[in-house]
Amino acid sequence: MKIAIIGAGNVGNALGTAWRHRGHRVMFGVRDPDDPKYASLDAVETNEFATAAADVVVLCTPWQGTRAAVRGCGDLAGKVLIDCTNPLTPDLAGLEVGLVTSGAEEVAKWAPGALVCKAMNQIGAPMMDGPQLPGTPVMFICGDDDAAKSVTADLVGELGFETVDVGDLTMARLLEPYGLLWIQLALRRGLGTHFGFGLLRGRS
Repeated sequence: MKIAIIGAGNVGNALGTAWRHRGHRVMFGVRDPDDPKYASLDAVETNEFATAAADVVVLCTPWQGTRAAVRGCGDLAGKVLIDCTNPLTPDLAGLEVGLVTSGAEEVAKWAPGALVCKAMNQIGAPMMDGPQLPGTPVMFICGDDDAAKSVTADLVGELGFETVDVGDLTMARLLEPYGLLWIQLALRRGLGTHFGFGLLRGRS
């Protein structure tokens, strides 16, 4: 599968490298491909170039730059767009949007016609590629298009997660605060970054 990773920070690098190791063709999209900080990465292009031939676009940008990044991708109509962002405040202490909308819903407005799914926002970059834990961590996903969610679930499952579909894209209003909880525990409550959330099922 051809995957465009928009953003080459910790999250983008982790996901792009993980999927490349699993046989996918990965290209990174950034604002300035000639910036020396991207010299160690293969296949770095502008956002628009990276997304043009991609089957799946994965959004991994800081929230404050997300709108510009999406608009820099050009026409995303009909493409699966996996939103891994959280609409964090600059100090990582809260969310800039919530309750009546979500970051993912805003992304859908900025990319009309894109098949937006929320995923990979509920854990940190160090645990995104085959997390070594006593059990299988869960990754909740949501979106309005079932086929796009199936593609998303397959890609996320390859990384070592149990995927659970929680519903349409409005459910990102729950998943983004959930991502903030992970950040709070990791950075402010001393858990560090090597943990994930699990889903325990009782016998029916």
